[in-house]
Formats: sequence, C-alpha cells, structure tokens
Amino acid sequence: MDNGTAPPSSNVVFYHARKAGGTSTASYLKKVAKTHGIDIELQEWRAAEEPGTNKDTFYVTHLREPVDRSISHFKYEGRWSCRALMDKAFVPTKDNAFKLETWNQTTGHSHYNREDECFGTTTLKGPINRNPDPSLDDKWRVHLSECAVNCYTQWFGGLNCARWQVPFEQQYEVALSKLYKYNLIIVIEKLHDPKYALAIENFFGVEGILKRGVPPCEKQSHKANGDNPLVVHNETRAKLTELNRLDLKLYNEISDCLADGSYEKIPKWDGSRFLLKHSSPAQVRIYNPWWGVF
Repeated sequence: MDNGTAPPSSNVVFYHARKAGGTSTASYLKKVAKTHGIDIELQEWRAAEEPGTNKDTFYVTHLREPVDRSISHFKYEGRWSCRALMDKAFVPTKDNAFKLETWNQTTGHSHYNREDECFGTTTLKGPINRNPDPSLDDKWRVHLSECAVNCYTQWFGGLNCARWQVPFEQQYEVALSKLYKYNLIIVIEKLHDPKYALAIENFFGVEGILKRGVPPCEKQSHKANGDNPLVVHNETRAKLTELNRLDLKLYNEISDCLADGSYEKIPKWDGSRFLLKHSSPAQVRIYNPWWGVF
C-alpha cells in the first residue's frame, strides 16, 4: 500500500486477476484515470509486470479469496465455455456441462505441457516469439487465461512455464515479493464493508468503486448456472482448498492487515498523487498476450 510518500505518477498499471472482481475494478480505475488526466494500462493472462519496471507508474492489483475465485471461474467459463454460451443455438444442461470435480489443474480441467506452452514478446508492441531459452527474453510466460489451482502464485510469480520446472514453493516466494511492491492491492471481499469501500474512494478521490462491471459472457453464464444450479460438495471444496494452499497463504499474508476492520492507515486523496498528463480523455491500453498492447 502506498503510504502517501511515493513520487507522483502519470500512469496507472492495473493487473487483472481473472474472476476476482477485476472487470469492475478496471472500470473504476478507468474513471480514476479520466478524472485525473492520466493514462492507464490493463494487463491480464500473462505474468504480472514487476512493479517499478516503468517510472512514474502507479501499480494496482486485487485479490479475492482463492477458492471462491476458482469456483467463480469454473461457473463463468469452466462449466461451459464462453464460446459455447455465446452461441444462441447452444442449450446448456447438466449433461453437457464439465464437472467441478475435474476443475483441479493448472489451466482448469487440464495441465499443459506442450512445447508451445510459453509465450512472450520482445517488446510489449512486438510480435510474439517462441524460444526455449527464457534467459533470452524476460517476458516469456505461460498464457494462462483459465486457471483453477494456485493462480495468483502463477500470475504474479511468472515462473510457471512447465519446461522451467520451478517448484511451486519458489513461485510463491517470487509472487509474494512482487505483490509487496504494488502501490495498492484491493481486497475484493473487503468491499462489502462500506468503510473499506469509502477508504478506497477517498484514496483516489473518485466515487464508484462498487459499480459492477460486466465481463463478456457474464449474462449468459449467469443464466446457464441459474437454470442448472451448481452443487458444491464439501469434499470438492475441501479438495480445492488443499490444491490452492499456496494461494490461500498468499491471500492471507496480503489481507491480514485489514482483519481488524480499521482502515485509517489508508491515505486520503492527495492532489499530488498523480501528475496531470493531459486534459483530453485518458488513454487506455489493454495488454493481450496474443496481440501486445492496443
């Protein structure tokens, strides 16, 4: 958390962890950028950028309880794919649904070990390259859009390429170290507390943190799950809890400072936090691992 002593920033980088309230948070941060005349870059799927990589940049991310996040991700696109749900001819049923019991691998229902598993770009705007030697390009990472197990550890650690064979415990240490460098980490569950939501809004000087965003197939997946209610058995939740042990450890390490419900340490808005970059609408850059920044 930025304690108010960080130098002014003219850019915001938001790392979007999937199915953890990221669409809503991204929408809010776009409003923040527009209000204060700064640029914002939204990143997801690839490994999180090391905070401090770009100067004059304010780094923000978010966390949600890992087991709830995993189940939410399953309901969104693991039970039926978004592509299928967007097809008007497709009728989702329990018979054509994937099972939560198989949602227990690195990429949801499976664990990739293919030679083309790791993706990277020599520059954010450059073409995708494939090279077996990660030392030649520090942006080589797994394209991890669907994830069920220790996803924060992989997204923030950035060491989950199977050919590297980096132990998960080591990935966890790197992920935790990187998270501690963020200027702000929003804990999604805490937004249910009006005092925390207000503290976040006061930090940025902008209202609207609770306004919900809508992911691409949210409407369709919500209806499909409503028509076919998911039953989460105790043993299934217990298994996901065991599998996400490192993510739970990471989540608790980051969020425990908020456990007492006291948010006085979160600084209020300071006009010197951001440097006005332009008076025109803020530039929004979205990083996609396939096409770079656009």
